Amino acid sequence: MTETAGRRALVFDLLEAYCARKGYRLTAGDGHGHAGMVESPSGKRWFFKGTRFDLNTLGAAEIATDKAYAASFLKAADLTVPDGLLVFAHDIRTSRTAPQDLLDFAGNQGFPLYVKPNCGREGRDVVRVDTSHTLQTALQTLAKSNDQLLVQPEIRGQELRIIVLDDDVLCAIERHPPQITGDGHRSIAEIIGADPRFDAADPRLVLELQQQGLMPETVPAPGQTVTLLPVVNLSAGGTARIVTGSLAPDLAALAREAAQTLSLRYAAVDLILPTAANAEPVVLEVNAAPGLGNLARQGSEETAVVKHIYERVFEATFAE
Repeated sequence: MTETAGRRALVFDLLEAYCARKGYRLTAGDGHGHAGMVESPSGKRWFFKGTRFDLNTLGAAEIATDKAYAASFLKAADLTVPDGLLVFAHDIRTSRTAPQDLLDFAGNQGFPLYVKPNCGREGRDVVRVDTSHTLQTALQTLAKSNDQLLVQPEIRGQELRIIVLDDDVLCAIERHPPQITGDGHRSIAEIIGADPRFDAADPRLVLELQQQGLMPETVPAPGQTVTLLPVVNLSAGGTARIVTGSLAPDLAALAREAAQTLSLRYAAVDLILPTAANAEPVVLEVNAAPGLGNLARQGSEETAVVKHIYERVFEATFAE
């Protein structure tokens, strides 16, 4: 993850304090600490960029970044993953109609569907579509800025992110999408504009509202909850609740297995617990370099958890 330009990276602040305690030399690659080098008194060096440290091998991290590849390896290991179809942007750009295999996939799966960049991060450009027309529009839009797109069915349920380091579960959070609550006076646009968590210019807002029969000018009733985006990422304005203490042992084991399957020492495993009866937990994604800055900004408890996670990450990374 690359921190917002102009903002000092939280991970760098914590790393700076860690290195001072350990007597390590820390060199920043830029003025905001978005990259750098750590050198031990013996002369050993480690480089990092954002939250990418020398814990995971390059190949494993690259596979995790590619959602389609990761899903195929997880499925081969008998883990439950969403059905999905990889779509090449070139095929979308050069045709007025969607590829036949995509039309067949949509017909078999039914709507809603999710369209997302195959190698995207932080929920950027993830779109939920409920008709063939909105599917085609989303494909044409996203194909302009992405080489590969992944189309998946919607799975409703509880969404968890479980952070694993060397088979230890460091944290589990329950994540919820960006939402507002109506007061009977202000429009959705006014409520969004008054909340710094949300980007009022995000084009997905209008589409998501339309699919709920709403518009930015709609005035929600007092207490009415409106979901703004089809993602649960904290960077998009979502919220999280720490549930580490109540995490079921089988879910912890599933997260560990997903990370092990992709040969990742450090990972955030995203699970969905479907609301459908008797449905198995689904491994949605595995992130090889999870960013924790937005979690820390949720509150003091979350900040303490993030500090503990990074302390463990630093200890594992800079071991000689």
